[in-house]
Amino acid sequence: MKQLLILLLTSSSFISFGQVSGEIIYNTKVNMHANLPAGERGERMKQFVPEFMELKNQLLFTSAETMYKNMPAEETAASNFNQEDERQQRMMKRMAPVGDIIYTNIETQLVVAKKEFMDKVFLIKDTLNLSNWKFTSETKVFGDMNCMKAEYIPKAGDSTNIYVWFTPEIPVSSGPDGYGGLPGLIVYLNENEGEKEISLSKIVMRDLEKGEIEAPTKGKVVTQEEFDAMRKKKMEQMKKQFEGKGHGGPGGPPPGRH
Repeated sequence: MKQLLILLLTSSSFISFGQVSGEIIYNTKVNMHANLPAGERGERMKQFVPEFMELKNQLLFTSAETMYKNMPAEETAASNFNQEDERQQRMMKRMAPVGDIIYTNIETQLVVAKKEFMDKVFLIKDTLNLSNWKFTSETKVFGDMNCMKAEYIPKAGDSTNIYVWFTPEIPVSSGPDGYGGLPGLIVYLNENEGEKEISLSKIVMRDLEKGEIEAPTKGKVVTQEEFDAMRKKKMEQMKKQFEGKGHGGPGGPPPGRH
């Protein structure tokens, strides 16, 4: 969070001139041990799975639309893992395919996510909805920017616990991982008490070239519910396969919202 404070402080001069377009880099940190099974099997799996996976993501934004995507695994791995460890490289690529894109039209509240799963490409359409958030009275100052805390209201049957810090001083109703709909940019997201943390690490205010932000159009159109059900079924199949082989290797990355 110290890095976040510095970056927000240095970026405020750009924002004061009224420019609302540019590029943001987020750091994503995932606790890979959080959802491993308890007991001896879980301990064996820890030998194959790093405790934390750190990824980088890019958000291109204007006041009207945004595009969020994963950065190449090789760039992230260079600062986190030994590049000769092919197993960890493969895990990162499965967890965050470079082809995955989340496009958000803030004006129409349309969200289109392009997701690669099991060598197939899917398009998931959703909507931004301000009612999905509960505002709290908590505030923080990051650098010289005022931020507010909001808690995400999950859909029925979803036990995910998410809270974010956002700043109205960057008037972009978007953020990382497809979350948005707030009156300002999300600068920090916490899922399930630290199982996943996403924090802003760099912001560059600049004009975007035509075509830098585009909604994905190729892929099989499915709903979020259909995609989640399909992925859950596949993960369960993979888990049974690994259990049947009698070793504790991972059965793929843990499912997320997107």
